[in-house]
Amino acid sequence: MSLISDNFHKDKLSKFGINIKTKYFVGNKVYERNTDDSVNDDITSGIKFEKDYYINKKLVHKETLFDSRIEYTFISKEMENKEYECPNCGMKSKLKDFIDGCPYCKTYYNIDYTDKDLGSKYHYDRVLRNNLYRIVTGVVDLIVSIIICFFLIKYTSRTFNIVDVSKVFIYGLILSMILYYLFYILDAYVILEPIKRYKDKQNEKQAIFWEKSKLDKKSFFNNFNYEVRKYYYSKEDIIDFDVLDYIEFNDFIKDDIQYIKVLAEIRVVYYNNGNIKSKIIKEKFIFRKNLTEKLELRDGVNIIKCHNCGASVDAEKGVCSYCNTKIKYLQEWILETNN
Repeated sequence: MSLISDNFHKDKLSKFGINIKTKYFVGNKVYERNTDDSVNDDITSGIKFEKDYYINKKLVHKETLFDSRIEYTFISKEMENKEYECPNCGMKSKLKDFIDGCPYCKTYYNIDYTDKDLGSKYHYDRVLRNNLYRIVTGVVDLIVSIIICFFLIKYTSRTFNIVDVSKVFIYGLILSMILYYLFYILDAYVILEPIKRYKDKQNEKQAIFWEKSKLDKKSFFNNFNYEVRKYYYSKEDIIDFDVLDYIEFNDFIKDDIQYIKVLAEIRVVYYNNGNIKSKIIKEKFIFRKNLTEKLELRDGVNIIKCHNCGASVDAEKGVCSYCNTKIKYLQEWILETNN
């Protein structure tokens, strides 16, 4: 079911023949949602763990790096099967029959649900995604083990020939496997401890921000994702993105208007000439408080009428398609800049 929050994404993917299959852990079960609506599981507090990218039903790209602290909820099937009545003409049918507007009078509907969660960071435990330190540990362990075996064999043997050289590498490999755990523990203290302290400091700052700001986290993160989705999907070559971590939050007042600055680590997925590639970047977003009256949406069908001509309008477009009159904004926070 296409909702206000993902209509523009689906339209863009459809243009390129792309379907994104996203998998979530919900408890000990795996649930799935596809952008072509072939699978559309209801998900409550799901943890995203995999995305498969298909072009014309052929798997061409996969992503498995996600932050397990970020939770998602999707509630759609219950709404789809609920019977609605068109306020304009009185036609009754299931919500899925109204996706493209009322089949009888062609009134345009804006469909959404208010209890969704597009990706809130609720947990502040340490997450260290980079496994490079494991590789470094193994390399250092192997080199040190070979050096130890070299001196041991060289100074305990009467001769040192090609056989002894092979023994150095064989014994060094065996010793490295024995000592790896010791090196891993030492590496954890030497390399990981400073990273852990840095993560703890970040988490503490974010916890203080949410406590002082008194903002509703679910509403803000939904707002954040809605605005950032529009920003990325307005670019021709970007087909998807995922927030991998919210690094920093700060708020400030300028000209009596409240602003929130968010620094996030984001994976951006690009489409170019039939190829899909991704890149991890750090982006800074600045949101401005919307001081004008905003549209209030309820679960399910929302008919938004132009205050000038009375026509039903698409809330995403921002203006009436009939008379071009600007309509009220949907969000409390407006993305002003990303730099």
